[in-house]
Amino acid sequence: MTTMDSADVKLLYEEFPYPSPTAESALIEDVANGLGFLVEDGELDGWKVLDVGCGTGHRLLGMALRYPRAHFTGVDGSAASLAVARRLAERHGARNVRFVEGLLPQLDLPTDHDLVVCTGLVHHLPDPRAGMRWLSDRLGPDGLLYLWLYHALGEHQRLLDRELVRLLRPDDSRGSGLETVRALGLTLAEERYGTGSAAGTERDEVRAVAEADAYLHPVVHAYRFRDVAALCDGLPLDWAAAFGVNTDGGSRFIDLANVEDDPYLCCQGPELVPPALRDRFARLDALGRLTAIELALRPTGLSVAAGRGRALDLCAPRLHGNVFAAPSRTAPSPGSLSPAGSSFPVPQDSTTP
Repeated sequence: MTTMDSADVKLLYEEFPYPSPTAESALIEDVANGLGFLVEDGELDGWKVLDVGCGTGHRLLGMALRYPRAHFTGVDGSAASLAVARRLAERHGARNVRFVEGLLPQLDLPTDHDLVVCTGLVHHLPDPRAGMRWLSDRLGPDGLLYLWLYHALGEHQRLLDRELVRLLRPDDSRGSGLETVRALGLTLAEERYGTGSAAGTERDEVRAVAEADAYLHPVVHAYRFRDVAALCDGLPLDWAAAFGVNTDGGSRFIDLANVEDDPYLCCQGPELVPPALRDRFARLDALGRLTAIELALRPTGLSVAAGRGRALDLCAPRLHGNVFAAPSRTAPSPGSLSPAGSSFPVPQDSTTP
């Protein structure tokens, strides 16, 4: 990828501030809700939280208002998006949030954050690996990273549609691209990445932003869990664990160790295969079970938590059984297990359409 790719990404969001071009749109609460199921400290009291790729701030303000005793910094490369975010913060009276404009990986920020949130940026970076390095370097000694990515299986058709739009649009202007999107009859369902995951598409300008992000973006990667393991390999992280998956109209937490007793909220895996195959499923390592889950569900998105130091101890017990990679550790010998009972393979093959 080239410098031009980064410039094109910036131009897209200057024209279509994401996820909503208006401070009147409702806040998006999905990440704020998710953090309550990720960390044991229900208040994030005194935490320094960095939201990278915060866009127009509709998720960031959802977090800032939910956790008023934490200190939030929102980072984005689009001045237009941050202008909306500042109006949004003023509208809601948020005093625990500040904003920084800049692009990764050039931006220089402190390296002492308790939590780094990145829910829509890495899969749009020309160099995702450099972006992951930057994110992990922003963590403090016991820092926690929360990451959300497009999933390669559930997003396959959308990415094909995006390629068709780019082929058929008459020129490079994004306005003509939206005309092509609509001529092809393409639209992005409001709950494609789970309930409460969008700013709402009842207004024409919000729908235009969603369609531009879905079909006109110049840089898109999509991942499976094995790709995330490869993406994290060699980074200053002690572990990476599956957190959840999104499907069209729903979201579920991953619970490989059967810690929770809530089949509505959690996916444990055995319920997705016939009873005769469940013993085989149980013999798979963590990454194998995650692979089976994603092949069965074909999610549109996946979320991962990663960290260093004591970060895993700060997380809900469910996360301990979901660890599928230990990036900064020496790879284990075949068949060796972590204390949670999962091996830590770092795959050499990676498929990111």
